[in-house]
Amino acid sequence: MYRITEDCVACGSCLSACPVHAIKEGEPYIISGKCTSCGDCVEICPVEAIVKVQGPGDL
Repeated sequence: MYRITEDCVACGSCLSACPVHAIKEGEPYIISGKCTSCGDCVEICPVEAIVKVQGPGDL
């Protein structure tokens, strides 16, 4: 699972990159539970504001 940090500049790049539309506008943008952890958003973020967070499946 990924999380968008306060470094987000709300450019919208991640919105179009997400194949399952799991990202919503906000301050900062928000990744919902629909996230499949594909990493497309991480690769396209120009300010590296998206980070992987440890979840139950990563223990």
